[in-house]
Amino acid sequence: MKKISIFLITISFVGLFFGCGLMTAKEDAEKVAESFLEARIVNGGFGGDDRYYSDIFWEYTDENDWKNIQRMVDKALGSLNSYSLTTWNTKSQLHTNQLSGTFVVLVYETQYEKGKGQETLTMYKGVTDNDFLILGQHVNSPEIQKLLYRGIEKVAAE
Repeated sequence: MKKISIFLITISFVGLFFGCGLMTAKEDAEKVAESFLEARIVNGGFGGDDRYYSDIFWEYTDENDWKNIQRMVDKALGSLNSYSLTTWNTKSQLHTNQLSGTFVVLVYETQYEKGKGQETLTMYKGVTDNDFLILGQHVNSPEIQKLLYRGIEKVAAE
């Protein structure tokens, strides 16, 4: 009985420690994300400061394609006016052959000059990194969908 009690207490402390670590990770990632979003409000437009994006992001993203996406979002939505965190999720993983570190997914409701949207930032901090950086970014809004469908109709009509 004594061994079971010690085991349960140990599990409780490990769970508490792990839970606190993930909450701290969420807070750290959120600080970086909000700094990124605030810079976009100040500077106008969708394009943010490239220093917020991880090397892994740039490894898999063509710079010219990314600039075109930024221009498209600017055309559809205009400048970012405000944002509000709606949901978040954290995950830590250690692998020898994959990304090892902490992932935090932050979902924001965003209000732009020409409409609203939902923006998801996947933040990543590798086991040897000092700060979280953007690993992935996704923006969804009716205005972007309308612009994409206009492009589809134009190409289909050619």
